[in-house]
Amino acid sequence: MIYHNLVGLIIYDLVTMTTDEHNYLKKIGENISNLRKEKNLSQLDIGDIINMEKSNLSAIENGRQNPATLTLKKIADAIGCEVIDFFKI
Repeated sequence: MIYHNLVGLIIYDLVTMTTDEHNYLKKIGENISNLRKEKNLSQLDIGDIINMEKSNLSAIENGRQNPATLTLKKIADAIGCEVIDFFKI
């Protein structure tokens, strides 16, 4: 039941998100993707390290999901960078 509520919240967020907000998330996702690729890591590699499904990381990298702060920290640690590096716009 909680899973369905969380999915509903994610869908609601995407529906109510402004274009600027969506573009902001897309840029953060692009930064994550670029940093990951610079380290020659795949989405599966990161997923294995932080126990996340590839599809969830893909959604973050494509700006379809607004990740929690701790999720960003886990991704940064797995890549070997700082969270702040994701926000260089």
